[in-house]
Amino acid sequence: MTQREIMMPFAEIYWASLEPYRRAIEGRPQNNITVTRFKSEFKKGLKWPLKHSGTLVPPAASESAIAIANLHGIDLHALQWQDQPNAEEMINGAKGRNIFIHEHQIPVNRLFTMILEAVSIQEIINILMNQRIVWITREENALLPQYIRIGNEYQENGITVVANPYGDNWMERNWRI
Repeated sequence: MTQREIMMPFAEIYWASLEPYRRAIEGRPQNNITVTRFKSEFKKGLKWPLKHSGTLVPPAASESAIAIANLHGIDLHALQWQDQPNAEEMINGAKGRNIFIHEHQIPVNRLFTMILEAVSIQEIINILMNQRIVWITREENALLPQYIRIGNEYQENGITVVANPYGDNWMERNWRI
């Protein structure tokens, strides 16, 4: 499957939801508690597909995370989110998600806002396909601001990100943990 074919069903979920969402809030005072709660719960309900579509994007990786993975024979650019616990077991003897973070460089909240403002399904597909996912270490994650990552926070905090060399075919690679 191409990256576009992978993202199309996710985009269709959002595209089908936008008109009812806009109708529900249209003409209502935006500071009204009911509208505020509706928007909050709608967002929570629909952020799940966005988070999980990110697991289908070829991940980049920080140089520090790559160095740790390479010491243990793990190709971090080929590592898939669901296999992280097994990879970490190879490193420290215990399954978990304690070494690496599968990070959205553009925060999920920002991506979701972009989707809510989209005017076409193609725009949504582009947002989903251009998510920037990166494997970083827990230590690097602690260097980043907790909220609103928009600019060069990685570079400003000395985190060098290496692009995924496999492109759209990263899931097709013959690799194993």
